[in-house]
Amino acid sequence: MPKKFIYGFKKIILNYRFEMEIEKEKIKKAPFFPQPWKIFFWEAFLFSLTLGLGIISSLRIIQILEIEFQKIPLKPVSFLEFILPFLFLLLIVFLIIKFVKFRSRKGILFKIFFILPVFVGGLLFLSLWIGDIPALIFVSILIFYWVKKPNILVHNFLLISGMIGVGSVFGLRLDPLLVVFLLIIFSIYDIIAVYKTKHMIKMAKEMIEAKAIPGIILPPKISELQVPLKDVKMGGRFLILGGGDIVFPLLLVSSLVPYRILDSLIVAVFATFGLLISFLIFVSQKTRKPIPALPPIALFSIIGYLFTMLL
Repeated sequence: MPKKFIYGFKKIILNYRFEMEIEKEKIKKAPFFPQPWKIFFWEAFLFSLTLGLGIISSLRIIQILEIEFQKIPLKPVSFLEFILPFLFLLLIVFLIIKFVKFRSRKGILFKIFFILPVFVGGLLFLSLWIGDIPALIFVSILIFYWVKKPNILVHNFLLISGMIGVGSVFGLRLDPLLVVFLLIIFSIYDIIAVYKTKHMIKMAKEMIEAKAIPGIILPPKISELQVPLKDVKMGGRFLILGGGDIVFPLLLVSSLVPYRILDSLIVAVFATFGLLISFLIFVSQKTRKPIPALPPIALFSIIGYLFTMLL
């Protein structure tokens, strides 16, 4: 009797594993999206909107500095001043993934990492247009709602406004050539982190599970913007564009604003074309898997910058 029981139990386990493998293969072979070009339209729209608002916000910052502070320039940021905080934050994320065992604790820490830059960036962006106090109230309400009932619409709004605020302020403090160098460095890092070490995939998975998603979420249908974040899974029906894939071209277009607005617009157009190339690479895969989206975007952003130097 015990042998029959053990045999039957093993058979159940093997059948379960076999069924799980079939399901995994179905997911891999499933079509990416029912209407990929519709999704790309919204991806390109939000990408371009972020860059465009970043340019406008940079102009607004310059205007405020000229009127209220008698043309006091923003203090330039060096390479070390930019890279060291990034490495420090990356190290902390690694330590959380490695040593924090309880999922609930990881979730709290990842949410804090999401809220802090989004709060500061959103405050910087909105205060340019509606004032400090209204911006503080509005951002606080949205973050409270994001914590209590997080959905795609609120998440995207907070992330986009945060990226615009941080990107426009830092962009104005960076030399365009330095941003080009950063684009090259982080593109190489993106390729290594996705294809070689794969730690970027693990980080993204952990943060998605914690509902602190570090990217813009693009649902197949606009009606799904109200979908809660708990329904967003890696490899699911939602496309996720990483925040870094937007912030770095935003830094470049903002850094060019003090020189000539046309240069910023040209680079923004080239960066959007790079986004298209990245999307085509993603949907042309035989099996659905994450790709480093920044390299094509960075490449065409740099080509756009070189083109502006020829004008």
